[in-house]
Amino acid sequence: MSTLKKDIVLDQEAFDAAIRDFSELSTKLDSLNNDVEQMLGTVKKGFDTPSGRQLVNLCETRLRQPLDAQKTVLQVISQTLASAKTSYQTVFNEYEELQQLIKNIK
Repeated sequence: MSTLKKDIVLDQEAFDAAIRDFSELSTKLDSLNNDVEQMLGTVKKGFDTPSGRQLVNLCETRLRQPLDAQKTVLQVISQTLASAKTSYQTVFNEYEELQQLIKNIK
C-alpha cells in the first residue's frame, strides 16, 4: 500500500516579503497610472479636434482599463496575503513557543 505525503511549509517571512512586494507593485502601478494620465492630458491639448478626441478616448480606454484591472488584481492578492498571514499568525506564534520550550528542555 502506498501513501501520499507532502509537507506544507508556512514561512512568516515569505508572507511579509510577498505583502511588501505587492505593496511596492501597487505603488509603482499608481505612479504609472498617473504618468499615463498626464501623458493623455498633454495629448488632448495637441489633438483638440473631433478625430483627435476620438484618438484620445481610444488611448484612454486601451491604456487605462488594463491598468485599472491590474490594480484590482494587486489589491485582491494583497488582501488575500494579509488575510492568510493573519489566519496563520496563531500557528506562527505557537511554533515560536514550541521552539522556546524545546530550547529550554535542552
